[in-house]
Amino acid sequence: MRIIERMRTKSPFALPRPSLHEAALSFWARVGAAFTAQANPKNTLGGSAALEGVMMKSPEAWALAVRLPNGQIHTERHEEIALSKKYAWARLPLLRGVVALFDAMSVSYRALSRSAQLAGEEEEQLSKGALYTTMAVSAVIGVLIFIVLPGLLSGFIIDAARYPVWYNALAGVFKASILVGYLLFIGRLPDIKRFFMYHGAEHKAIAAYERDLPLTVENVRAQPAYHPRCGTTFIAFVILASIVVYSVLPGQDNIAWRLGARVLFLPIVAGVAFELLRFTASHGDPFSRLLRGFGFRFQMLTVKEPTDDMIEVAIESTKAAIGEKKPEAVPVA
Repeated sequence: MRIIERMRTKSPFALPRPSLHEAALSFWARVGAAFTAQANPKNTLGGSAALEGVMMKSPEAWALAVRLPNGQIHTERHEEIALSKKYAWARLPLLRGVVALFDAMSVSYRALSRSAQLAGEEEEQLSKGALYTTMAVSAVIGVLIFIVLPGLLSGFIIDAARYPVWYNALAGVFKASILVGYLLFIGRLPDIKRFFMYHGAEHKAIAAYERDLPLTVENVRAQPAYHPRCGTTFIAFVILASIVVYSVLPGQDNIAWRLGARVLFLPIVAGVAFELLRFTASHGDPFSRLLRGFGFRFQMLTVKEPTDDMIEVAIESTKAAIGEKKPEAVPVA
């Protein structure tokens, strides 16, 4: 028995046992590496529409191109490393969704403010404090209208404690209805229509870049207007993810907790939706195609076919963001 014990404890083939902390970190590192390995480096380019322009964001910088009132295109590049490239923890599954959302919203708000100034809509750009205050107020209003209100309305119809899944499914229907109604309403405004057309130009330019096509008007125009990584699809996936996440929360009989938890667990919902968006954008299985189609239906509300002059703006923004054409670098505001 002593010989057997000695062989167990002093075997030359024995491996050191990692601590629980090391094992957990190793697990997250492997999961993160698996997702990173599946990603196409060209799929790191994102963007958004701006006022008479397009913002494009790469991991190293973001660029803004705006059609000025005199017809010329103003392009500027802002050197800014993405949070996911700065910090390893920002690339972990679930966490990276929240980080990416914050990063994208921050840049989009700044680009929107800058484009308004360039397009002549505002005399001066918002200060950093005013900009983040506007972001915070907008976020609170959005949470109240699209998160809390649907939960409150659903509670008047279905007993959340007895039927949590049906309760959250109905809340999801209310969310989708409010969102669709809002987008249909603002989509009638001429300025918003042009904004949605620039959204289409952004999608087409990214699609051409991902396909390694020369960034010409002809090549970009031929690309689809809908993109699987669009923010509108992300919002649609947030609605789906919220039904699942909120349905498993305990304490559904307490209305204060039930509504408060919808806000408290929103980062988890956003993280799940981001992973779903990332997965479906890079896979061709029936499940992914079904969800992509669901997202494209929502994009029909926010994406319109652009004109050639809008495509030209999107091309200039793309070239500046990827470093193919560098205008004078602008420090981050």
